[in-house]
Amino acid sequence: MNSSKSIGVGLIGYGFAGKTFHAPLIRSIDGLALRAITSSDAAKVRKDFPGMTVFADPGEMIGSDGIDLVVIATPNDSHAPLARLALEAGRDVVIDKPFTLDMAEARELIALAERQGRLL
Repeated sequence: MNSSKSIGVGLIGYGFAGKTFHAPLIRSIDGLALRAITSSDAAKVRKDFPGMTVFADPGEMIGSDGIDLVVIATPNDSHAPLARLALEAGRDVVIDKPFTLDMAEARELIALAERQGRLL
């Protein structure tokens, strides 16, 4: 698939899971283009991905052009708020496990994704 038809992915979190699993997996799948990473350590990201667009603020990345799908690989208590932000911005979302901290959060996100017509 050429880059103009690829799904633009923004990865939130570049700790162990983001660095060792999510970023390499995204880069290895035809049709996905890792376009931005949100991290508190831009130098660490750029060491692995020179020229990568790095954001300190997840909301800024979610709202940026070219991001179709947001992958959340952050501490567990931030999963639901970040997913909510991405869904409300019209982005599809993948959340690292655990999906949410409880069933109420899970149900809320599922309902929001359905209302927004987004994949979750």
